Amino acid sequence: MQTVLPVLLAALLAGVVVVYFYQEHLREKRLQLRVQKLYASQLFEDMIPLLQFARRHAIEQLAVDKTGVVLRYLHSEGAETAFLMRPNGYAYLTVDQQEAMRSVLEECLPKLRETDKYHVTRKRIVLLNGSVEYTYQYTIDHGYKAQLNRAPYYDGTLQPRSW
Repeated sequence: MQTVLPVLLAALLAGVVVVYFYQEHLREKRLQLRVQKLYASQLFEDMIPLLQFARRHAIEQLAVDKTGVVLRYLHSEGAETAFLMRPNGYAYLTVDQQEAMRSVLEECLPKLRETDKYHVTRKRIVLLNGSVEYTYQYTIDHGYKAQLNRAPYYDGTLQPRSW
């Protein structure tokens, strides 16, 4: 009996690990299908101008929530662009669609994936009625932000002035 119990516990633990990894595989597969569906949608076509503009400018913060995508830019004070779902004729994003949107944005704006430049946080917001909403935020790293702000001084585009 003493030799059977550890073997059963090890087998049970192995079964739990296999089920966990299988669930993760299924979740990744579903995410991949949602991303493909998003790429093929009219929503992505409507977002292309926003993404092209974001590629050319340094992003200070990017937020994805059920209402859409909001981008704040670094060098243009107070400048932000947004793609909001309802004003553009789309329904609010579900939690799964938000995850797919986040993946698409990471693919279209590859700097967001670089952990030394941006960090991502997932916020869980409990509303007064008890329902839960999620939001993803990409925020620029302080070192990378300082590097971008110093760039004109070091690349020679800023010319010295005589007093």
